[in-house]
Amino acid sequence: LPGETFAKKAQVRLQHATTRKWLHSHKFQSPLTSQQEVSAFGSDESSDGGDVWTVDWDTTGKMWKQDTKVKLKHRDTSAYLASFEQARFGQPIQGQQEVCAVSRSDGNAQWQAAEGVFMPVLESSSVASGSDEL
Repeated sequence: LPGETFAKKAQVRLQHATTRKWLHSHKFQSPLTSQQEVSAFGSDESSDGGDVWTVDWDTTGKMWKQDTKVKLKHRDTSAYLASFEQARFGQPIQGQQEVCAVSRSDGNAQWQAAEGVFMPVLESSSVASGSDEL
């Protein structure tokens, strides 16, 4: 949802900007860690429940902010999106980490927005002063 804020427990679909595929999971085993596989699936016109994730975080904030570490829980399987430093592929994608889904939420299942376009929610004082920090 470009330009929209996300509240705790919001259900979202995350789409890769270039391939237009959705972040997807299902009850298949991942190749390196034998956890739940996560893949890219579908298109703008094709999506299913395996593409839906619930956004949550441990802090008291009501909206997801850029510096907030979040957890993404898969709606269909209740597994958390995770990645492990030691789970790296060899050839042909050497050095890339496997992303999988796991049953427990720990440090490997925390994510933080680092790149992209961020549209801050402006405070009423910022709007009045004409601030436009985009």
